[in-house]
Amino acid sequence: MQNKLSFYVKKDSYKKTLREEETNIQRNIIRHMLEAHPEGVTDLEICSLTGFSRTSVTARRNEIEGVQAVGFAKIIHESGDRLNTLWTIVNTC
Repeated sequence: MQNKLSFYVKKDSYKKTLREEETNIQRNIIRHMLEAHPEGVTDLEICSLTGFSRTSVTARRNEIEGVQAVGFAKIIHESGDRLNTLWTIVNTC
C-alpha cells in the first residue's frame, strides 16, 4: 500500500508542477531556445543564457514534446574534457 501511495503522491506533485506558472514560463523559454537551435544546444548553454539551474533546465526540457538528442558537444575544461548532449525540437506534425 505504501508503494502505491508514494506513486500517487509523486504523480500528483508532478501534475501540480506542470501547472505552476513559474515552470510554465521556464518551459516556454527553453522551448524557444531549442527551436532557435535546430543544430542543437546543450543544457549548460541554456543554463548560461537563461540563468536557470541545471536541474530546472533538465526537468523542463524533459517535459517538452518533440525534444530529441541530435549530437554531442565536447566541453574542454582544465579539470578535464567531457561530452554534453545537444538537444533540439523535431517537428512533431
